[in-house]
Amino acid sequence: MLFEQPTRRDIGWVQIVWMSPGDSNMSGTERGKSVNLAGATAGPIPDRGAAVVVGASLAGLALSISLARSGLAVTVIERATEERNGGTGLRLWGGRGESVQRRDNSGTRVPTIASIASAGLPGPESWATVRRRLADAAAQEPGIVIRYETEVALIGQDADSAWAIDTTGSVYSADILIGADGHRSMVRSGVDPGHPDATYAGYVIWTGKAPYAVAPGWQKGHNHMRMITLPNGDGEMIVGETRTNDEPRRYFWQWYDATSNDYLREAGALVGSVPQYSLVNEKIAASKYADIQRRAAHWPAPWDDVVRHSVGQQRVIATPIAEYVPRRLTRGRIAIIGDAAHVPSPMTGAGFDTGLGDAETLGELTSHGVIGEQGRKVLKAYEKQRLGTAQRMVRSGQGFGERLLGSTKK
Repeated sequence: MLFEQPTRRDIGWVQIVWMSPGDSNMSGTERGKSVNLAGATAGPIPDRGAAVVVGASLAGLALSISLARSGLAVTVIERATEERNGGTGLRLWGGRGESVQRRDNSGTRVPTIASIASAGLPGPESWATVRRRLADAAAQEPGIVIRYETEVALIGQDADSAWAIDTTGSVYSADILIGADGHRSMVRSGVDPGHPDATYAGYVIWTGKAPYAVAPGWQKGHNHMRMITLPNGDGEMIVGETRTNDEPRRYFWQWYDATSNDYLREAGALVGSVPQYSLVNEKIAASKYADIQRRAAHWPAPWDDVVRHSVGQQRVIATPIAEYVPRRLTRGRIAIIGDAAHVPSPMTGAGFDTGLGDAETLGELTSHGVIGEQGRKVLKAYEKQRLGTAQRMVRSGQGFGERLLGSTKK
């Protein structure tokens, strides 16, 4: 939702946080949790300006790092707590130890964001592990402040600035505002109010993990992943094993299921054509767990045991799959990236990497600043470079959904 900008005369009803490069090392306010552990010598450049980023998930953290490397002061607003888990597996394609030169005045070389995310080991990885790596890197960046447990209620802009207001009335104002707030983005409605929602693709992904001991010796090696077609019209499943240097080997599975739409509606996870939320662990009905147990008994080994272990532990996430093909990525001083900008089927395997590309592109474009008219020009250039890529990526995954819906038993 957009609104007229409050002026300094209005501070009787809101706490105004006027962001500028000089404010970038602020450390806590009256609510929420601020994190800034920067210890490097690089930092914001006063004449380059400031950015507000809504969302501190993967794309938001990647973007904050990229903007800080260009000398911007960055405030990230995140409604969730600092420590959290989500998802199961990501396919990381890049980052074999590559480095780039910072775009601020430090002149130092730093790992690419893809290298940070993958820790130099491309392959399957857990969402939580990737997020922790990015959060640790952001905490070491001068000029980044992350405010957790702070929910944005409104956004707005005028000729000179863009801002977000949280649910307590505090205002965060900067030269540009970027929405990295996921597939149910509220910032998206400020960019394209006529096309605000990602819509249901017709299937749900059930995901889980299990320790290697459940089915040892499936394959020797590291970071395997493959797709299998399930019998009895049950759909498709991606299965694999993965581990990182500090975690034990484990299996993961993702079941693509087009038979549970009625259940999703009964559970409130799907309203009309718009997914509302994922169902996690004990939020999944016992009757549904029993249904999955029954089906998995007929699935190929060892995945029958792996799935039934997750189900028996009630450690499963059910995510109604949404899709969003963007018509635009910017409006004035406001832009969207990552899942806020484009929501593909996970089958593309490209959603996360495309979000990293968004972040890197914006970082490069902002290296000459975002103050005044330059902020609008930068965001327009970002849209010109990234819109076609985003549209093609989402559309590439829609064919899988059509095939799944055509082949799955009803």
